Amino acid sequence: MKKKSVLTFICTTIFLIGIIAILLSSRNPGSMAPAWILLAVSFAYLISGWFIFRGYNPEGTALLLFFTGYLYASVFIAFAFKAAEWPLSKTMLFAAPAWAVAQLVITLLIRKKLSKEGLIQFLTEGGIMLILSVVALFRS
Repeated sequence: MKKKSVLTFICTTIFLIGIIAILLSSRNPGSMAPAWILLAVSFAYLISGWFIFRGYNPEGTALLLFFTGYLYASVFIAFAFKAAEWPLSKTMLFAAPAWAVAQLVITLLIRKKLSKEGLIQFLTEGGIMLILSVVALFRS
């Protein structure tokens, strides 16, 4: 397998694990297992986003990919706080749509530098994060 394919698979897998944990946390409020999974997903994006996002954007600079990982991590950590019902959960949840919109704006700004698959992946993931953030905001 090519390195790009492996990185794309890893990034998509981490994202899917995070989305499943968000859905589980909405079914079982106050459950700590989804919160810890979401924290792990958040730290994975924060620590290795600059590397694993090379699967979507091989020519991207490390700083841009780190910032994208930071935005992903921020959205997932907001859901971790909400799932665990920790203090600041409402504040972080209010900021989550802004982080998702920022990720979508960055994607649209660099769309000419992205491959078609990378653009679709970033837009899809950003849209899903935005929708889940807005829905969670209205439910809280």
